[in-house]
Amino acid sequence: MQNVLTIAGSDSLAGGGLQADLKTFEELNVFGLSATTSIANIFPDDVSIKVLDPELVKEQLDSVLTQVPIAYAKTGLLGSVAMIELVKQELEENNLPLVVDPVLVFKEGETAEEVDYLAAMKNDLLPLASVTTPNLTEAEQLSGLKIESIGQLPQAAQRIQDLGCPNVIIKGGSRLSGNEAVDYLLTEKQGYWFRNNKIDTAITNGAGCTFSAAITAFLAQEKSVVDAVKMAKEFVRLAIIHGVTIGDSGSVWQGATRQQEDHHAKKSN
Repeated sequence: MQNVLTIAGSDSLAGGGLQADLKTFEELNVFGLSATTSIANIFPDDVSIKVLDPELVKEQLDSVLTQVPIAYAKTGLLGSVAMIELVKQELEENNLPLVVDPVLVFKEGETAEEVDYLAAMKNDLLPLASVTTPNLTEAEQLSGLKIESIGQLPQAAQRIQDLGCPNVIIKGGSRLSGNEAVDYLLTEKQGYWFRNNKIDTAITNGAGCTFSAAITAFLAQEKSVVDAVKMAKEFVRLAIIHGVTIGDSGSVWQGATRQQEDHHAKKSN
């Protein structure tokens, strides 16, 4: 069994963040380890995020990386420039292959801190990654391109790839018009389109974290990038369809694929 590491924030409702990553890792038969960068406390009308001291995160990473061989790592919410710099140093020293889920909780350009954070993400972290998985908003910030149509996805992906990450998958989500949810993957060789009918549900919390975690798990198992994305998309699609209601919203259910496989096994018997 391969070991994989998530460096991400903690979600109090366990829909996203490192909780979603660890659930996904276990469902996909890799052993998940974690380093917590921040605490996100989720309320119906507010999200309170507290970023941890980078020294505390370094201690967590040292604990993991001095004792466990890691096949693949992924990052989620890092939360500060200092955290990005720390993670960059640790990844370089340990030569870890990386998936970056570029969680950008800021709106580009509002404060000097936000501009610096985006710059650190683009200049320091993305060049270390083999795959990055921005949603539309994140892709706009990373590419500097306002994305208003599906046809702009290849251009945005190319701009992000030019930052140094060879494989860019932009998640179209539900914001673009039409009945299809369209994602676009740009590799070093060519582009790939992934199309599915949109799912009529508001229960999508954790979908992005689960997607990047699934890609990480499949890459750790030596799947190709294209196959890893394809398999991760199906995993997340089922997780959304079988989402779990929590309060006024809900979260995707990482156990949906296993649940479906168990159902088919029982029917065949």
